Amino acid sequence: MELPDSPPTSRPASPAFNRQLEFIPGKTICSPSDSVLIQAKDVPTYLDKALKALTLHAEARTSFITFWLPSLLHHQFVALKFIPQASFERAAPLDITPRPDVVTRIFMLFHGVKASDVSHWQRAESRASESPELWRQVVGVEDSEADANAFRVVEWGGMEVL
Repeated sequence: MELPDSPPTSRPASPAFNRQLEFIPGKTICSPSDSVLIQAKDVPTYLDKALKALTLHAEARTSFITFWLPSLLHHQFVALKFIPQASFERAAPLDITPRPDVVTRIFMLFHGVKASDVSHWQRAESRASESPELWRQVVGVEDSEADANAFRVVEWGGMEVL
């Protein structure tokens, strides 16, 4: 039996600085070329701004941060990135009935970085000073996904890369 295609996510992600479009659970890593590096104490503020840019409403942002913060705070520095929706869809297809108008899938990878290794993450550290809006293009999220009148499914998750 062939399943119907999953509902469309927003436009396909533009790789911007993120050249790794394939998401392979257990193999995909955070690197200085596709992540941001943030001091753990600054992660909640950064995540709130990034998740807002990705059209998550206040309750979803709060739930995401509350869930992941204990794991993130185990580290002095955190490298993190968001996976393009199209890549995540290939790794984890989603079938919902009735079919929603919009599906927004936000998946974060993160990796603890020791203070002694920060010098290897200069590109990611520099990128963290840019606006978290940069993730909209990487993930592939549009303003229309925040339409309060649409039947919208929001999925969020993450994974620590060890």
